[in-house]
Amino acid sequence: MYRLLAAKPLPANLSEFQSDLDRQVGDAKEQSNIAIDENFMQREITRLFDAGATEVILPYSELRWRNHNEWVFHKDSSESFFVGNDMNFSPLQFIRSRVQNFCDDKGVIGPHRDEVVISVTEAAENAIKYSNVLPVFIHHGIENEEYFIRAVNSVNDLNLKDEISRGKFSEDVSLMRGVLVMSKLLDFLDIVRDVEKKRVEFVGRKKISFKSSKLATV
Repeated sequence: MYRLLAAKPLPANLSEFQSDLDRQVGDAKEQSNIAIDENFMQREITRLFDAGATEVILPYSELRWRNHNEWVFHKDSSESFFVGNDMNFSPLQFIRSRVQNFCDDKGVIGPHRDEVVISVTEAAENAIKYSNVLPVFIHHGIENEEYFIRAVNSVNDLNLKDEISRGKFSEDVSLMRGVLVMSKLLDFLDIVRDVEKKRVEFVGRKKISFKSSKLATV
């Protein structure tokens, strides 16, 4: 997915986030034509796990770097990243795991972390489903003991007008798939449509609590 995101610049309505994409994809631009040896990658994944460098993300059968101090967002209270809207790249899994790792890194208590993960996954599913171009922009973080999320996706004129007329992006948020779940788990949510920029934004916030050992570091 990183290689695909790095292959071309962002569309005009997302160009303001180009620096965020550049930080994310890094060397993928230069490596986009290099063939991937799947067998080598699998061996490396196994080697790192056997060496204790990675750990399992519970309750999923996924791995993450064991040393949390080396995570890209460890020293930051927020971060921005992109995913593709192609389900073949498992973007929802990527977002779910990244948000969970972020919350774990910041010491968010388990129940609040799980509610945040469910809410963000629901928001991202809608953003990905209705995006008419590859990238979907995610910005999330913690401020004043509150988790916040912003998901931005592109829509073309025809789709946006059609979705508005059908109530998909109307102020009656119960019409949008998954919003009922989000409205129960988040303290605030909104869907902002920008006809001029041809994009839709989901914005959500939730008050959270921290494990006592982590509270002072956030």
